[in-house]
Amino acid sequence: MFCPEEYVDPMTDLSARPAVSKIKVPGSLYQLAPNKKEKLLSGTYQLRIKVDQPGIYCLKTSLVSGAYRLYCNGELTCEVGTLGTADSAEKSVWQPKVCLLDTNTCDLLITIHVSNYNCRHGGLIKSLYFGTTETIYYFQTMQTIKSAIIIGIFLGLGIYLLLLTCMNEHRKSGLGLGIFCMGSALLEGVLDENVFFYFFRDLPLIIPMKGQFIACTILITSVFYFYKHIYPIPRWKKLYFAVELLNLVYLALLILAPTYAVMSVLGGFCTILLVVNLIPHLIQILYAIRKPQSYAGVSLLSIIVLFVLACLQFYFVNTGKSVLFYVRENLFIIGILFFLLCQINILLTDVDRAYQNAKLADSMEIAYLQAQISPHFMFNTLNNVSYLMTKDVSKAQTLLLQFCEFLKVKHKFDYRKQVLYTLGEEIDFLRSYVAIENIRLHDAITLSIRVEDELKSVKVMPLILQPLVENAIKHGYDSKPMTIEITVTEQQECYEFTVKDNGRGMNEMQVRNLGGAGSKGVGISNINYRLEKYCGERLHFESSPGVGTTIHFQYAKEGWQA
Repeated sequence: MFCPEEYVDPMTDLSARPAVSKIKVPGSLYQLAPNKKEKLLSGTYQLRIKVDQPGIYCLKTSLVSGAYRLYCNGELTCEVGTLGTADSAEKSVWQPKVCLLDTNTCDLLITIHVSNYNCRHGGLIKSLYFGTTETIYYFQTMQTIKSAIIIGIFLGLGIYLLLLTCMNEHRKSGLGLGIFCMGSALLEGVLDENVFFYFFRDLPLIIPMKGQFIACTILITSVFYFYKHIYPIPRWKKLYFAVELLNLVYLALLILAPTYAVMSVLGGFCTILLVVNLIPHLIQILYAIRKPQSYAGVSLLSIIVLFVLACLQFYFVNTGKSVLFYVRENLFIIGILFFLLCQINILLTDVDRAYQNAKLADSMEIAYLQAQISPHFMFNTLNNVSYLMTKDVSKAQTLLLQFCEFLKVKHKFDYRKQVLYTLGEEIDFLRSYVAIENIRLHDAITLSIRVEDELKSVKVMPLILQPLVENAIKHGYDSKPMTIEITVTEQQECYEFTVKDNGRGMNEMQVRNLGGAGSKGVGISNINYRLEKYCGERLHFESSPGVGTTIHFQYAKEGWQA
C-alpha cells in the first residue's frame, strides 16, 4: 500500500483508506506521479506480514532514496538520512540496512516514510528482503562474497592488462580493456552495495549515484578506445577525436556535478552517449568482418550478448518476474564478464600474433646475417680446387675433404631451431677453415688452441669463433707468417673466450668503428647480435697497428636461451 505526499501515522492501517492503492516494489516514485513533469516529494509505504510465530526477524533494505524511517507495529526500527519537508531540510543518504524486528505477535505492520526532495527517482527502488535472522544474514554474507569475488576478478584482470600494457607500450588496446575492468569493478561495487557500503557508511546519495554514472561512462569510453585500436578505420581519425572528446567532457561534468538535481539531468544523457559510441562500434566490427579480420564476429556476438542481458535485467528487476534471484540481479554483470573475456581473447590473440611475427622476423634476420658469412670464402675455395686439379691433384683432394668438413659443421646451424655446437665441434670447424686458408696462403697461418679437454663438451652458439678467425685472416694477414691464438677458460658464472692474432692491427678509430653498433662487418655484427640477445654481452676489442688484435668476450654458462 502507498499513500503519496503524507507521512501517515505508523499505527494507521492504510488498507482502510479508500483512496490508497497498492503498488509494486521495487519501483520509482517517478512512475507514480500523476503528472510526469512533477515528482512525488514524500510518501508512506505499508506492508502487512503474517509469520508463523512471534520472535526476532530481519528486514533488509537496499536502495531507498533519498531518506526514510522504518517502523514495525508502530515502533521506530531504523532511520537513514533525515526526512524533510523541503530540499534544505532533507539529508539524502544511500545506506543499506539490516533491521531487527522483535515482535510478540504473528502480525507485523511494516511502515516506511520516504522523503524524496533531492531525488528524481525516489522511493523503494530496490527490493526489500524479509526472513529469519539466520536466513537474512546468510543471504547478505553470500551476496557480499559474490560481489567481492566479482570485484576481485575485475581488478585482477585489470591489473594484468595494465601490466601487459606497461610491458608492451604498443598495446594501447590493452590499456582500454584494463580501464574497462577497473570501471566494471567500480560499477559492481555500487550496484551491489554489500562490499562498497561495508567500508563507506552514511554517504550522501550523490556520491554513489555519481559513482554509478561515472563507472558507466568509463565503460563506454574504454570500449570505444579499445575498438579504436583493435579495429581502426584510418579515415575516421576526426570522428574518433570528436567522440573521445565528447566522452571526456561528459565524464568531467559528472565529476563536477554539485547537486543531485544536476546529476539526474546529466544522467539522462548517458543513454544518448551510449548510442553515440555504439554506432561506430558496430560499423567498425562490420567493417572488420567484411575485410575479413580475425575474431570480429566474436566482438559482434559479445556486444549483442551484453546488450540483451542488460535489457533482460532491466526488464526482470522492474517487472518483478519470477526468475532465480542470482540470475535476475546479475545478468548485466554476467554480460560484462562475457564481453570482457571475449575481448581479452582477441587482445591476447593479437599479442601472440605480434610476438610470432617478431620472432619470425628475428629468425629471418639471423638467417640473413648467417647467409652473408663467407660467401666469398666458398667461391675462392672452389676456384682454388679448380686450379689445383691441373697442378696438384693430391692437394686438391685434401682441400675438398677439408671443405666438406667445413660445410658439414657450418650447415649444422639451422636458424629455425635451437641448435647448439659443442666447443669441440667449433674447434674442429676452425681447424678445417684454417687448413683451407693455408692451402691458399702457403701455410702462413698458425692456429694455436688452448682449451682444456673437459671444456670441449660445453654447448655454445654455432659459429661463435669462425667469423672472428676469418676476420683476423682477412684484415690482419700482411704477407708474412701469422699466429692466431684461441683461449677458453672457465670462470664462476661464464666462460672467457679470447681470440688473439699478431697481424697488422688497427688504430683506435678502426677499433671504435668495428665494435660500434653501426659496424658494417657482417660476421662481427652477427656475433654481437646473438651475444646481446642471448647472453647480454658484446665483443671487446684491443688492437695496435703492427702489433695485432685481441678480441675477448664472456659466454654465460646457461648458454643459448632461445
